[in-house]
Amino acid sequence: MPAPPRIAILSHHTGLYSTRRLLDAVAAAGAEPVLLQPEHCLLMLDDTAARLYYRSSLLAPCTAVIPRVGGPLTHLGSRLLRFFAGEGSCCLNSAESLELSRDKFASLQVLVAAGIAVPKTAYFTQMEQRDLAVSAVGTPLVHKLLSGSQGVGVSLAETDIAARGMLDTFLHLQHEAMVQRFLPGRHDFRMIVLFGEVIAAMRRDASAEDFRSNLHCGGRASALLDLPEDFAAIARLSAASLGLGFAGVDIMLAENQRPLVLEVNPVPSLEGIEGITGQDIAGTLVKALLQQALSPSLQPRL
Repeated sequence: MPAPPRIAILSHHTGLYSTRRLLDAVAAAGAEPVLLQPEHCLLMLDDTAARLYYRSSLLAPCTAVIPRVGGPLTHLGSRLLRFFAGEGSCCLNSAESLELSRDKFASLQVLVAAGIAVPKTAYFTQMEQRDLAVSAVGTPLVHKLLSGSQGVGVSLAETDIAARGMLDTFLHLQHEAMVQRFLPGRHDFRMIVLFGEVIAAMRRDASAEDFRSNLHCGGRASALLDLPEDFAAIARLSAASLGLGFAGVDIMLAENQRPLVLEVNPVPSLEGIEGITGQDIAGTLVKALLQQALSPSLQPRL
């Protein structure tokens, strides 16, 4: 009897809801779950061979890999994904797509080049460019760290004076800044894209105490049962443009009601959207990934 396929899940936080759900989904699909904390991996190159040790043991081959690495481990995660891809494992998202989508400005550059509308955004590195950026973007505006998720690293400045003070601080600390026009609506839309299809969607509403609609910041959510086709098309194209097999795409309406992509998350949380929609996203993901891994001729529809 052949051994079951092995699916590795790269996750530092082993107790997180998303990690636990994926481990259970892998087992339910008849595959062997392999939990790997990235920081306990050792990569070895020798002549033309590459090997991966987990803790002190040589890791056996894996059929597929699901990256659940947070922002601080992006580069480590991408190196592990390059190893797995070289070994022939089917990676849910590639090293290149993970790194690109984790850079908030670089990913917006790719989206704009693909004809996808985004909010007015400026990136700069010099103090003398501060006033031009504030004037061009306009206030109120938000400053975003180049990497971050769950609303962390997003700051609001409602006036030019507040924006200049905020940017002075960020330029001094990190020598770069990204500012984006603040959109006045208090809700946005999160769509989950898997291999070119939108499989779940929800609307998120900011609380009265916070301008951010992220659930981790106190936002509330409801299932988006009647997803507009233009939203779905934008979400599919956004994920495809960044080369992502799995992604969370966030859309917000501009003042003229035009949908704009705020960002694309390569490791979206499953907890909020599974709870809101009642959908088994983890199970759907694992089954689709296994189908890709076990059918070499079947390519993702990105």
